Amino acid sequence: MSSQKSALRRTHAEQQFDAQQLGGIGAQVTSSLSYGFSLLGCALFKRVHDDVENFYGADSMLAPQSIDALHKMEAKTKVEIEVFQVAVSTDEASDRGYVNEVTWYRDWLARLRLGELADHPRVKQRLEQYLDDTREDCRLKFGDILARSARQASRAPLVLYRLFPLSVQIATNLAFGDRLAAIETSNRQIAVLPNISDCHECHGAPLENGEWCQTCGNPV
Repeated sequence: MSSQKSALRRTHAEQQFDAQQLGGIGAQVTSSLSYGFSLLGCALFKRVHDDVENFYGADSMLAPQSIDALHKMEAKTKVEIEVFQVAVSTDEASDRGYVNEVTWYRDWLARLRLGELADHPRVKQRLEQYLDDTREDCRLKFGDILARSARQASRAPLVLYRLFPLSVQIATNLAFGDRLAAIETSNRQIAVLPNISDCHECHGAPLENGEWCQTCGNPV
């Protein structure tokens, strides 16, 4: 997507948010979620594809056979990641009471992150399935879907799939200015993988959306 088209989408999303929600924080929420989810999506793809290939080597049975196939696989996988992020963020916004209409937020965020793809029947069905599941079932289903989209993902550390939804929750907390919730969720990540807090640069603390730790890779 061109930077101009992306900027127009964000501007439209800001206006929609302020028209629907009180507080006049449409620009803050839209910008923060956009930067946060873009970084998270790219980082997760790197973890489940590039890092796996670097560790195991490119398996001829798994690797796409052409550059075109690789690009298609990456695009498809990143769409799946975005759909999952929308679902997790919607669930978190609902639990925390960030928005007054959860269904509206789900559709708004899907359009912000996926554009016209938000109206695709498969995307809508996937979102419905995720949001009907428990968080645990949603996480497990996402792992299975990602492994079918990017087969290298089946070799990624399982702990990654436990940490990533928490990263999405933190990004949502920060977008709505709820740093206490972000710290609470970050502590849950540390409980899952204690050595996160060993990083001498960030100590595993929540970073502002769009920022990342060059030492440990936080937030993913």
